[in-house]
Amino acid sequence: MYKKNNLMKNVIRLFILAFAFVGMSTVAEASHNAGGDIQYEYISSTGNSHKYKITMRLYRDATGINLPASATIYACSANFATVSATLSEVGTTGGSGVVAPTLFDCVSSSNAGVTINVMLYEGEITLPGNAPDWTFAFSTCCRNPAVDNITNPSSQGFYIEAKLNNQIGQNNSPEFVSEPVRAFCTGRTFNWKQSVVEPDGDSIYYRISHVKAGASGSCSPTNIPYAAGWTYDQPITTNPANSLYMNPSSGLITFKPSAIEIDVMAVTVDEYRFDSTLYVWRKIGEVNRDMQIAIASACTPLAQACVQLDYQAPGMYQDPVNGLPTVDYNCLDSSVTLKFAVKLDCSSISPDGTDFRLTKPDGQPLAIESITANCDNNFEASQMTIKLFKPLTKNGKYFLYSKVGNDGNTLLNKCGFPMNEFDTIQLNVEGCFNADYQLENVTIEDDKNPVIEWSADTSSYPNYLFQEWQIFRKDPGQIQWNKVGTVFNQYKYDFKDNQIGFIKVDQDSYDYRVDMKLNDDMQGPTGDAHSILLQRDNGVVPIVDPDTNAINLIWNTYNAWPVDSYAVVLQEKINGIWMQEFVHDHVSSPQNPVIAPDTTYEMFVELVPGEYRVCVRTINPGDTQYTAYSNCLPIIITTPPVP
Repeated sequence: MYKKNNLMKNVIRLFILAFAFVGMSTVAEASHNAGGDIQYEYISSTGNSHKYKITMRLYRDATGINLPASATIYACSANFATVSATLSEVGTTGGSGVVAPTLFDCVSSSNAGVTINVMLYEGEITLPGNAPDWTFAFSTCCRNPAVDNITNPSSQGFYIEAKLNNQIGQNNSPEFVSEPVRAFCTGRTFNWKQSVVEPDGDSIYYRISHVKAGASGSCSPTNIPYAAGWTYDQPITTNPANSLYMNPSSGLITFKPSAIEIDVMAVTVDEYRFDSTLYVWRKIGEVNRDMQIAIASACTPLAQACVQLDYQAPGMYQDPVNGLPTVDYNCLDSSVTLKFAVKLDCSSISPDGTDFRLTKPDGQPLAIESITANCDNNFEASQMTIKLFKPLTKNGKYFLYSKVGNDGNTLLNKCGFPMNEFDTIQLNVEGCFNADYQLENVTIEDDKNPVIEWSADTSSYPNYLFQEWQIFRKDPGQIQWNKVGTVFNQYKYDFKDNQIGFIKVDQDSYDYRVDMKLNDDMQGPTGDAHSILLQRDNGVVPIVDPDTNAINLIWNTYNAWPVDSYAVVLQEKINGIWMQEFVHDHVSSPQNPVIAPDTTYEMFVELVPGEYRVCVRTINPGDTQYTAYSNCLPIIITTPPVP
């Protein structure tokens, strides 16, 4: 097991690193192959010959000798003689290659104990015919002596291959697009994606396979034996033991390393094409990838800081007052894009948006529709976008809380460190509108129901976000405002309160206000106004023969606008129909029928016998389209006017 030779392996690593730092001649070093893969692309056919482009990537431990500027690959079939082709390096690195991308995203180079460089080779090869068993192969010596999970690593060869069955058609192999070398740290769960692009639309299947060795000029590899404690399909020491898993559909490898080690493993992608004649899936190709993995004792401090915003990105900073990570946003934004210091593990993102909860400045929730991320070939993302069901429409601070999503976890960075549940990101929203609307009038319509009227400046708010007008009433003696109605047409500015009928309007005055619901937010109530309550001073109705005995009328002050006058109006009822009103201006007293507020009005009126009613009204001097009526009091005239 690894623990027995831990000291020896660490000594070897230090020895190798010492070689790198003192700059010893590469002549004295061995070839430390650390991974690679072969892919092919169909070019053309001439007669029975078929030309293919071969692309090969080789990875080397930087402490070993440089890779050659060219490499020979072989194509083998039991039906044809072996053919070969020389691949040339793409670029001019002199065989040293460039440091593999993403290698040190989680672990520092010093802690990883190994640096991996990558070189790319390309060339063309011509196959002499069709066969079900073509193999493209490359082999060389040797592997990194510091590898822990195979026996005698420094003596083991290196072999990679790709396979083709072109009896059922020429083919382009799946193309690996993710990085095959990574450094991980113990104690964290990693999701490592082996991504491929399948240009022909064939079906693919991922599996863990054996690392191999082979002889030059041959396409006949041998499986390299694993050291005790490891197997080809459990090539990394994990906790729980033997828990490494590769999803055969997605190529996602999930594991939690538990020991410091350097391991090798291989992945194969099988390619199947549907035979529409026989209605079966037939294997048409295969590519494999050899990989070296470094497991370190700890990830970098940046990785251990979990999921953090990238404060170098524009508009992202730490709030100097509350210390929360903060992002500036504009009013009406309907999506929130966050950039992170360490890339996210895309497999930890719940697309339905349940990894977060967003609250508005008033504490009410704002629904999240979805989360998308620009996941790269390694299934990692430096930023993600949260799409909202409704845009941001209130100035102030919104709070985005981390939570466990429907996928069973919070967000993870690519190094396996989670965003803690209830961690908070603050969204600072500015530039929002102030919806302008006013309560204009409360009038009693036809002595039956209160009608509420209001106005709105539709240019003061985004019309497309409007949902409804809400009308509220406060009853006499109460302090609570109750919602009594809703208007869904944003251009309809009146509402009849049918809950208050002809009996109640004669008994009390009622207060009203209006509010607008916009984007699920109440924008705030208007000022309030009450109905005019007209009464007789002694409360006796109907009024009988006011031409014989003067009667006193009283009413409350109207408050929807500064009133400069009221009018006392009369209507006669003939054949059950109320006739057109007229202003009462025939009185025996010196009082003007248009009087000041809160003044008792003594009414003495000469009318022919019949049924009448009296009301008061006032017109808004600033906007004459609004007239407020009171309730009406009945009048019975039994005697004709005095001649």
